[in-house]
Amino acid sequence: MLQSLVYMSSATQPFDDDALDEVLEYSRERNTQDGLTGLLVHRAGRFMQLLEGPHDAVVATYGRIVTDPRHDEVRLLVEESIHTRRFPEWKMAFDRDEQVEPPSGFSDFLGTGDTSADASRSRELLRWFRNHPMAAPTASLGKHRRD
Repeated sequence: MLQSLVYMSSATQPFDDDALDEVLEYSRERNTQDGLTGLLVHRAGRFMQLLEGPHDAVVATYGRIVTDPRHDEVRLLVEESIHTRRFPEWKMAFDRDEQVEPPSGFSDFLGTGDTSADASRSRELLRWFRNHPMAAPTASLGKHRRD
């Protein structure tokens, strides 16, 4: 069995393309080492991530995210045991200049959407994040942090 979770958070500082590229590079390396896959989406100062992999690695990674000072309003949305990975590799999607070649591991999820037939709650949350104005940072989620 594998563990899967989806969380949403707000960025405490603005992320430009260079900063997001750095997050992508570092996260791909770290998550590969930890056996994690999934999708991290950044849009207008808000993050949503689906993480999947070995239970201990998923929980440890989420614990680091909750205490990371770059995140605020961290909210766990879904946590479940799964048999099969929904995302066989770790990727990241964010708005970027279309004239610039995207880095390795970049997903065009925000631009092209999601054609998967997967109707799981996790996948539906990612689709909602892509399309819904409530995903914008001005939409308050309320505080949810582990102390």
